Amino acid sequence: MIRPRKVQILGLVGFCISLYALSVEANLDTPGYEALCDIGASFSCTAVFKSSYSHLLSHWGLVEKGSPMDLSLASAGMILYAAYFLAGGPFWTLIPFRASVFLTVACCGAIFSCYLLYVLKFILGDFCIVCTGFHCVNFIRLPPDKEAQRW
Repeated sequence: MIRPRKVQILGLVGFCISLYALSVEANLDTPGYEALCDIGASFSCTAVFKSSYSHLLSHWGLVEKGSPMDLSLASAGMILYAAYFLAGGPFWTLIPFRASVFLTVACCGAIFSCYLLYVLKFILGDFCIVCTGFHCVNFIRLPPDKEAQRW
């Protein structure tokens, strides 16, 4: 499969996971709502999405909680994965230094996923299957050096 199609497929998968996460976030306060990703007490995506870590910019104190810039991880994921999808399509040949750009974005995504996995395991003490989907997409985006040199 050619590289742009891989980028588009990963973008589409990530976007779909983000869309589901956004729908879970939208229903968090609905009485009696139980998300499909809530498997048990320590396997709960809703517990993770209710934590302050689901809105990292306000958690880190960079923006005010509830401000328009206080994007949830699901919203930020939709933006990122939509950009992957579009970049892998009609804009693929228009992106200068695309190998460097994609490798940098993929490395940043993998490092960010490592941070979020640390938060999940050691701070929240939870497991989130939806979050694991995000992390899988981010780690798969890391191309081997030889493949990166061929684009």
